[in-house]
Amino acid sequence: MCGRLVIYSPPERYAELFGITSSCEMNPSYNIPPTSSIPACRVNSKGERELSLMRWGLVPRWSKGPDSRYSMFNARAETVHEKPAYRTAFKKQRCLIPVDGFYEWTQNNGKQPYFIHRNNNDPLVLAGLWDHWQENKTDAIDSCTIIVTGANALMRSIHDRMPVILEPSQYDAWLDPTTQDSDDLRDMLKPYQPSDLESFAVSRDVNSPKNDRPGLINKME
Repeated sequence: MCGRLVIYSPPERYAELFGITSSCEMNPSYNIPPTSSIPACRVNSKGERELSLMRWGLVPRWSKGPDSRYSMFNARAETVHEKPAYRTAFKKQRCLIPVDGFYEWTQNNGKQPYFIHRNNNDPLVLAGLWDHWQENKTDAIDSCTIIVTGANALMRSIHDRMPVILEPSQYDAWLDPTTQDSDDLRDMLKPYQPSDLESFAVSRDVNSPKNDRPGLINKME
């Protein structure tokens, strides 16, 4: 699972990761829940990379619109290529989602949250899918989902799943809509090396998305 995000770097920093100069405006947020707007890098219809805000929680183009009965903010790496909601996007509508960290909760200690981030404080880039839903000329939604895989050694004591974190060497192939080899794409969806990451317990105030302040990512004493 990956159900809360932390995004505080300037948008220009995220754009730099993907070799683009344009960015999107977004205020720092330290407790972002699904259905919020998050930045995602994709290849647009002109074949150019762009960083734009998307609804976190995929709304497939063939659906009737957002539906609270279905939680589509995560897609499982093992089945993302075959599930009707994701398989078309997996073939040609992949995106990169930059974050500064994410929260996960232990499965055996109530609702104790942990903050996971890169140990040198650089952003993480998560593997995602996007779609465009439109009912009429004015009612349209660009949305995305984060792909999750099995936990690495660091995460395993907290949770059995984690988001797919990609390396810069993988960005080109992941974003390229002409890359449609399912086996090659699925080979990227592996647990990230634990040596680059750090996790620690944080305040249980994270449990409510109404709480949003920088101190939420401080290590619990």
